Amino acid sequence: MAHPRPGRRRAFTLVELLVVIGIVAALLATLLPTLGRARESARRAVCLSNLRQVYQTTQTYAFQNGGAVPLGYRSGFKQFNSMAYSGTSKKFCLFGVFYLRKLMDQPDVFFCPSNDDPQSSRGTEKNPWPPGPRGSAVNTFVGYGFRPDVQVPDEVQTAGGTVPRLGDFGTKAVLADLTATPQRLDLRHKTGVNVVYGDGSGRWVPRTAFDDPLSKCPNSPDAAANPYQDQIWEALDRY
Repeated sequence: MAHPRPGRRRAFTLVELLVVIGIVAALLATLLPTLGRARESARRAVCLSNLRQVYQTTQTYAFQNGGAVPLGYRSGFKQFNSMAYSGTSKKFCLFGVFYLRKLMDQPDVFFCPSNDDPQSSRGTEKNPWPPGPRGSAVNTFVGYGFRPDVQVPDEVQTAGGTVPRLGDFGTKAVLADLTATPQRLDLRHKTGVNVVYGDGSGRWVPRTAFDDPLSKCPNSPDAAANPYQDQIWEALDRY
């Protein structure tokens, strides 16, 4: 008995393949921005959690030092508010004082997960980690900034001088994503910053709230930027 021959498979035509490729490309164009926004939203949440942990470290230091904290800026430039080690003075400064006191057992929380700037990333050629060692000529930075109201001496725990107290800030903004230059924002969240306040609360502040003074800050440290830095942090207070 003869069996029917199986039918031949019909191949896709070139036009059909192009249509399928076009549909896939359109779907990817639609989905990729959504996935990118979801990833950034997750990184933003991690960033705020990091800032709250840095705030807790600041509280711990304050508790150990009668309320005093190395919360401010160094060397005359309010844009220098994220340093841990100065290659100029060969001393630890600002956040580096936490390192000296062994309060940085989880150093990753001092860096923003959205950051694409090697100078503000942990363990890069431009920003080696751990900070120092003593004698190194390379500056070391963390990925967040202190409120730059007070110029704090390097290794303030031994240098003396004017040191703010954490309680002096009340509910003002005390820690934030880097706002030293427009470039710092462009290389992380872009549209705003996470901020933690003196009472421990934290929130997202859109760039539109402080973009005017930010746009006037040069990308190289300059004392002329100091009043604009004050305006930025006052805007963070008000939001």
